Amino acid sequence: GSVPRKRTSMALLLLLPLAASLVPQPMRRRAVLSAPPLVAAGLLSPLAFGCGCGCGGLIHPPSALAISATTMTGKTRPDLGVVLVDQVSQQGQTLSADLVVAGGLICSVAFDSKWKLAEGGYYDVEANTRDGEAAFLQRVALPKGSTLDSLPAKWFTSAVLGVDGRYGAYGAPVDGKVIADATSSGKRLVDISFTSLSPGGAESSRKAVVSAVQPAGSTDALLLVAGASAARWKKSGAEADARAAAQSLRVVGTRKTALAPEAPSDYRFGKTTGPSSMKSRNDGPDYSKYAADDAD
Repeated sequence: GSVPRKRTSMALLLLLPLAASLVPQPMRRRAVLSAPPLVAAGLLSPLAFGCGCGCGGLIHPPSALAISATTMTGKTRPDLGVVLVDQVSQQGQTLSADLVVAGGLICSVAFDSKWKLAEGGYYDVEANTRDGEAAFLQRVALPKGSTLDSLPAKWFTSAVLGVDGRYGAYGAPVDGKVIADATSSGKRLVDISFTSLSPGGAESSRKAVVSAVQPAGSTDALLLVAGASAARWKKSGAEADARAAAQSLRVVGTRKTALAPEAPSDYRFGKTTGPSSMKSRNDGPDYSKYAADDAD
């Protein structure tokens, strides 16, 4: 007799992850999202694919989290290359985080902001306001043989303004421009302007300061992007707040680790996105053992 349709469908579902591993060509993250039966249902992680843009991971490193690429709000989750070993904290106006970076290192990084720590599965390391001001951290691999000082300014706009970035939820930003570029005390500061898209396709002009540091011993750069809408940049004091946050970016220290800057190293790996109070999001492996190993 014929195999019942229900049993056949179940067998297909079980084989989907295997089929994903056999895909010969990398796909862009947006292409993965165009397959709702697989990705939206959580049966196929977009982490199985590269960005497909030909950058070799220099602009769009592998995603940090093995979670759905969309959140409960329907926005595409940004791919900022951030791999966290513990929760982000905010003491007063100082945000602190421990990230895995290239070179076998855990980097302790901090910045100051009067904006509130953003919580939830959509964010990595970010402080923001209800009016759209935001300061967020991004990890980007430097091109081979390059240093922060040697990079052209347009590299920073390419790194920040991609469709997979913080401002690409509804399409890649356009009209990216470099307004100012300076280096001070080992920190690169680049002023940019651009236009982002809203859910309805409306355009929003924005400005930001990109601050970049390179942890000693790593080939990665850590970028802090602090920005706001062009309308609030001057009139509402957002520029002063953004510049203060960008200037405060600092590497507190580094320590050796066996962890790689890949999805399984993130303490959020395999957990449910959503409010921090959700028990399923707080369950998982004990990463304190890595700290003990690093101290030896």
